Amino acid sequence: MTTLSEPSTQARPGLDALLDLLDLEQVEVDLFRSRDLGEPGYRLFGGQVAAQAMVAAERTIAVADAEARTRPHSLHAYFLRPGDTGKRVVYRVDRLHDGRTFQRRRVTAIQDGAVILALESSFTTDLSLADRQPPAPAVPDPEACPPLDETVLGTRLQLVDAFEFRTVPGALNEPTPLVRDLWFRARGNRTDGRASGSAVLTYISDLTLVLALLRGSGPLEGYRLTSMDHALWFHHEIALDDWLLYAKQTVAAGPLRGLVQGSIFRRDGTLVATVMQEGLIHANG
Repeated sequence: MTTLSEPSTQARPGLDALLDLLDLEQVEVDLFRSRDLGEPGYRLFGGQVAAQAMVAAERTIAVADAEARTRPHSLHAYFLRPGDTGKRVVYRVDRLHDGRTFQRRRVTAIQDGAVILALESSFTTDLSLADRQPPAPAVPDPEACPPLDETVLGTRLQLVDAFEFRTVPGALNEPTPLVRDLWFRARGNRTDGRASGSAVLTYISDLTLVLALLRGSGPLEGYRLTSMDHALWFHHEIALDDWLLYAKQTVAAGPLRGLVQGSIFRRDGTLVATVMQEGLIHANG
């Protein structure tokens, strides 16, 4: 077992397992299917479904010429039903718009004939980058932060092998270390064309974000959270070769629902992406 004071030194496959998970089989024009079958009877991680939907959308984007580069700049998704880890997911892509500067896609994720996720994404050939942003929060460098206890992530996500995590010190009454801001770094930076860096970031952007609603709430036993939707804007190129800071905050919350925002920064303070998510708050019992 890995402890906070003794990070694991076991060899890891790096990003390979995650890239295999995100890679899709094309079964027809604009129709794709997930390859991986996990242990049945468990809920699919929403970030996995959203990231696979992004992969499906990316594979329908045409580049006008060899010099042009098209990259995703935003996505908006709704989690409609829980998926089952033991069944494949079919992704149907609708080509909403193909303009000179922007291309838009709608992706419907289907399992057992039911829609489990609806995602719309936008791609652009405009390669200008954001030059104004809020400052990154003042937090210790990742080397000064304790490794995340890997057991809190569970065993069914391709996270422990693909990423290293360190937790930014937080309040003493936080119900779980996953509530805190996180440093994360990919174990490798090559995607080999199986999935883009944007898809990899989409996968991890769903990790722990909704838990920001529990900051200052005390024990976790009284609450259960469900993500309703997920939005992501990309501001800079995705580099997977160094630490990224995932800073989270609650924007607005009531007794039943809450809106949270995540900001993903490079070590040098550059804002790479902004994430928004609304969650349902369930009281256990």
